[in-house]
Amino acid sequence: MVDPISLIVSIVVGVAATVLSIGLTLAITMPFLGVLVRYRANYTPKTGAVRLDDETGAGILQSRSDANLSYFGMMKRVHRVEGWSGLYKGIMPTIIATLIAVVVAAPVSVLLVGGFEHLRHGGIYTPPRVSGVVLWVVTFAISIIPVLLLVPIQIITNRAITTPHKLAAFAPAAGLRALLSPAERAHPLLLYLAPGVAPALLLEALVSPTLSLLRVSAFPHLHLALTLGGVLPLLVLTTAFTTPLQVMAARLTLQRRGDTAAAAAAGAADTLIHTEHVMTFRTDADGAPYTGLLDCYRKMLEEEGWRVLYRAWWLAAVLLLLPILTPMFTPPTVLA
Repeated sequence: MVDPISLIVSIVVGVAATVLSIGLTLAITMPFLGVLVRYRANYTPKTGAVRLDDETGAGILQSRSDANLSYFGMMKRVHRVEGWSGLYKGIMPTIIATLIAVVVAAPVSVLLVGGFEHLRHGGIYTPPRVSGVVLWVVTFAISIIPVLLLVPIQIITNRAITTPHKLAAFAPAAGLRALLSPAERAHPLLLYLAPGVAPALLLEALVSPTLSLLRVSAFPHLHLALTLGGVLPLLVLTTAFTTPLQVMAARLTLQRRGDTAAAAAAGAADTLIHTEHVMTFRTDADGAPYTGLLDCYRKMLEEEGWRVLYRAWWLAAVLLLLPILTPMFTPPTVLA
């Protein structure tokens, strides 16, 4: 028989370790992720000066040399204008999204692809062995389901990162008034219908498991150099495909449905605002809103040029390479 106290202690320790791991990971990565969102969402048209706007459309003219920053230039600007707190904008919705993703994915991972035995009521539970097709379906489900569930939180997170307003971490009502339009607050499901957001996130979510499955199935025992030689061309193509998706998703998540400048100002009336803005928002004065993923792609090419679609491509390549390299450097006893 299993000792109930030991089982409870094991569960508590496991939950605590997971929370600590998530907290440490976000403490390290959040500044980089926040800067990445701002860098990709920064609107820099090809001709003339640009307005460094807030979300209401008010602002001043700013030279392109100042608005068109590099990734690390954007990081310096965020720190100068908003300080360390600005680098951690959006951390609360990110924590919520991470916990939801873990809760959704963990049970499926343990039951179907776990490589350990689970003792219960004196018996031994061995995870069922599944075929390659079933494992393929499960892997994709683990990638897709959290993404579809978290579309609204992804929108809120990106807006929390980019907003010039100073949002309190433990005042969600005031934060949502600043981040969502009156129509979105009245009908939250409208966030699922945000033009182009769900398709962009879904297509991006399919890429990483595809690369991992190709690596494991096609190159399970090859030497590192030979594996990289076969995977690198695919990695280049995948980076060329996913980076524009990530850039367009950053832009599309900032578009509010049924919003006006007056409504945005009224919703954020109870929050403080930075006098100097970090990035430029695309407003109705710059052109009609994006109506979908393809329309966003076309307008970004016309207004800003193709290089904007590949902002921080090197970071996308590194993140794609990690799941490929992880099995190579993991001891066989861990993978068995």
